[in-house]
Amino acid sequence: MSDIASWVTAKDLRHRLDADFYRPEYLEFEHRAEARGLKVRQVVEISSLVTDGTHKTPSYVDSGVPFLSAKNIRNGFVDAGSGHKYVSAAEFDQLERWNCVPRPDDVLVAKSGSIGSAGLAKGAYDRFAVFESAAIIRPSGVSPAYLSAYLNSRLGQLQIRRNSKGAVIRHLHLEDLREVEVPLPDRRIQDYIGAKVELAERCRAVASREREQLVTELATLYEGCPHDALSSLTTMVVTADIDGSRLDAWYHQRHFISLTEWLHRNPAFVELGKVASLSSDRWSPGAHGQSTFRYIEISNVDSSTGHVSHSEVPVENAPSRARKLVRGFDVLASTVRPNRGAVGLVPDSLDGAVATTGFAVVRPVSKTDAFFLLAVLRHPASTAQLMRCNTGSAYPAIEESVLPQIWIPGATPGTRKSLGARELRRTTLLQTAADLVNQAKADVEALIEGTLDVQAILAGTLKAPTANDVPELAEDGA
Repeated sequence: MSDIASWVTAKDLRHRLDADFYRPEYLEFEHRAEARGLKVRQVVEISSLVTDGTHKTPSYVDSGVPFLSAKNIRNGFVDAGSGHKYVSAAEFDQLERWNCVPRPDDVLVAKSGSIGSAGLAKGAYDRFAVFESAAIIRPSGVSPAYLSAYLNSRLGQLQIRRNSKGAVIRHLHLEDLREVEVPLPDRRIQDYIGAKVELAERCRAVASREREQLVTELATLYEGCPHDALSSLTTMVVTADIDGSRLDAWYHQRHFISLTEWLHRNPAFVELGKVASLSSDRWSPGAHGQSTFRYIEISNVDSSTGHVSHSEVPVENAPSRARKLVRGFDVLASTVRPNRGAVGLVPDSLDGAVATTGFAVVRPVSKTDAFFLLAVLRHPASTAQLMRCNTGSAYPAIEESVLPQIWIPGATPGTRKSLGARELRRTTLLQTAADLVNQAKADVEALIEGTLDVQAILAGTLKAPTANDVPELAEDGA
């Protein structure tokens, strides 16, 4: 951690005189860029427009034109799938006149929340408007994809943090974003780095189409299922509706009863325990002579993609809940706050990792079934069944023994294989996209560090990956 006192030379001085602005890590970036012979320009100098969304809360509608905010900018992408609101066509036209509508090659930046997170506007919808928490940069004279990679890199984030204001709740003001400094290498270098971001967007676009197809196919299996009925804590029940396990109003909400009755009388559905088992494999700290272990917490499951990550933890610091030994292609379902949909699939690379006891570990019979189960356990009908067995108001949770008892489509092997393959392709593309963005960020940092092979890129002997290098894209010419 750097000191509050900083020694600076006259040439390092800018328009601000506070010590925090001149932390050594901020100044080091400038000195390294200068040493590499890189031109450094402020965002305002390489943009034709730097603005933000509307500061007036629109009149939202149930359906219409998408309206996004800073929460939709995360992990290097503009993620429309994480929830947003809608505005009418007439209001959208007004927002467009106010420059609150991004163009495809614009770069969006979060001004609040995950401050400085950036992404290409083309990653969302063909047309949408944004709230004031999202800034719009219209690049001019710089590759938009390179600019996005730079802003998301560690060095870009340093510059954004340097310019953001607020001691407790930081906020990025437009005037500060305009002053963020960007190193400008040869355009061929920018294109090399930016190509990885562009390819990541293609991966996400195809993954989105796979998801739409998956939703359509799952809808066929769940046709007529009353999983989306409105809830009510006041329910009239008959004696036959009471099974004796619980007597609380939550458990006996009419939409829960209707869903359970529908599933039980539908011969196409079976209990999860008939097609998969609940793993009881345990891990004991120190029993394997390791100094560290790979730990999977609930926060390591991306609820929007099903991707599972991990952290490396010293065995001596192992949390008391780190006890579940997992295998590749296990499906993890959070037993804490099941309404959040934290269901993920353990990649083969994490075989032998350790998960928190906050997960139920579902072990399928095959890799194909693993991806099929991932899809159906993320379905609202499965979430509703878990939520019925929920206990606790402040910190709701379920017993892991509930999982084998929920009902899922008893699809034919062919259908399970088809759906599983589609889910596999979707999740693989999303992970490839994340990897590509991380590579682009690493390239930016290597550029400043002087370790990027600039000469090979300029000579054309080091080329950026293309769709042909991603099997899931190349297989059908996506």
